[in-house]
Amino acid sequence: MTGLSVEEGITPRDLTAVYSDPYILRVGHDDRPAAPIHHPAVTYLSARIDGQFVGAFMSIEFSDIEYELHALLHRKAVYRSRELTRLLTDWAFDHPIERVTAYIIEGLESAFNFCRKIGFTYEGARRNACRQGGVLKDVYVLGMTRAEWSETR
Repeated sequence: MTGLSVEEGITPRDLTAVYSDPYILRVGHDDRPAAPIHHPAVTYLSARIDGQFVGAFMSIEFSDIEYELHALLHRKAVYRSRELTRLLTDWAFDHPIERVTAYIIEGLESAFNFCRKIGFTYEGARRNACRQGGVLKDVYVLGMTRAEWSETR
């Protein structure tokens, strides 16, 4: 995967760029402002293609065995998003966790299908869990265990 990197940390400028990108903001919902989360359990990772910043990932340490993962990639990174997400997942499982979780808002079938292709398993839905454009929507829960990730490597 020459020319690709996913590394911990993000500059304030890049973080601002991520949270002002309309392509990324389309997955937002009404109950939370599109703004960085500053919390000890949150880690931002910068995604780069050939040294150029193309977006970020956010990892939330949900517990001592689980990370919740979020993609914040610019449109120009879509053609390499699978490889970048694999690097993110490698990073996550380099830590002493047992699973990663992704939450996908109803209506974002391309994101849902993307996660399935990477190796996530559909685990259920949180019904009416968020509001987007004033409409209540389900949030799909997808997960992957350490053992499942090892099988895909």
